[in-house]
Amino acid sequence: MTGSTVSGLGLAVTTATGVVGVAVGPVGGRALAAVQLETDRRHAEELIPRIQEVTADAGVTLAELGTLVVDVGPGRFTGLRVGLATVRSLAFALRIPVVGLTTLEILAAGWPGDIEAKCGDEAAAKQGWSRQRSLVTAVVDARRGEVFQQVFLVEPGSRPDVSPRGEPVVGRADDVVAEAAGTMVGDGADHYCDVYRAHGRPVLAGHNPDAVVMLALAPSRPARAGIEIEPLYLRDPDVNPNVKLRPRVGATR
Repeated sequence: MTGSTVSGLGLAVTTATGVVGVAVGPVGGRALAAVQLETDRRHAEELIPRIQEVTADAGVTLAELGTLVVDVGPGRFTGLRVGLATVRSLAFALRIPVVGLTTLEILAAGWPGDIEAKCGDEAAAKQGWSRQRSLVTAVVDARRGEVFQQVFLVEPGSRPDVSPRGEPVVGRADDVVAEAAGTMVGDGADHYCDVYRAHGRPVLAGHNPDAVVMLALAPSRPARAGIEIEPLYLRDPDVNPNVKLRPRVGATR
């Protein structure tokens, strides 16, 4: 199944940020139904009901799906694990392949939609984003005062072409802003808007990973067995278990 092509109906899931997004429709085609819900820490509670909602709205059963598409991060560790575990379980049960997409490429490929001025200069953001081939920097809030960031060359279309320009980085916005180019998108750009704008980088505010975009991107990426899809963390988890090993009762030393 490794490297197989995708076709038929797809279900896309994104949970790596503060948004739970689900879409269903033909892979590479127009979504039949989609939902996007902003949530803080309720990814586990919200994901399955949203999948049920979207498939019902589209008149599709899980058995009709041919491909799953999932956001592999970087982003929030708990949300990311919830999405991956759910999609891996569905892939195993339905015996269908999975396409993994990074949060950063999903953000870069997304349509700009309505420009919001809450980050300042609306005109600069509009000028920075073009319907032609454009440089876009995806920025995800990494907490701890840091961001995940990567630059892409994006050619819009019904199946957007997204090419990375360098590797993803993690660090303080002040330290990585010099590597940014074009228009900034993502919750990290929103959170550190003043930093990016101070360096002349226009920010497209309120832009989140979109499951509909994931369906459009899926044909350009390889499909694998669910167990082969790995998360992209870029750094160690925020919380590590504090476990002290104790000898078993009666055990000899």
